[in-house]
Amino acid sequence: MVAKEHLLALKNRILPPGAGPVIELLSQHHQQLEMTSIILEHVPLIIIGRHGMIARLPIDGRITKLSQPPEILTSLQRFFEGEQTLYVFINLPEIQFPAAVTEVIREVEERVQKRDELMRQIDEALERRDRGAFLRLAQSLAQLEQ
Repeated sequence: MVAKEHLLALKNRILPPGAGPVIELLSQHHQQLEMTSIILEHVPLIIIGRHGMIARLPIDGRITKLSQPPEILTSLQRFFEGEQTLYVFINLPEIQFPAAVTEVIREVEERVQKRDELMRQIDEALERRDRGAFLRLAQSLAQLEQ
């Protein structure tokens, strides 16, 4: 079984055209998936690479090779109606973010955490009916949001 979070993390990589809906479908059926680091023959398999996808799925009792996203999606939907295991081979590069972007994301995360903490403290001040603390915290929150 593959963790759903692992599949959804694929969205942080450079996906080939049409892979988004396939990844969503795979994440819905993560309990039927098995990751592999080698390309297996004669088993249900999907290969997701930088330039496209290839699926080998049983259709009418035979393993059939599919390469177009719409036909892969349709065949996967039919495949998941059963209880078989689908092997997944991923060969995608990570998206590299510039250091400045990473720093901005970190700063935004810190601001969100500080805002959440201020909101929690404001709620506590309201419960205690502490007007002074409420006004001070509300002013800090207003400054933070500017």
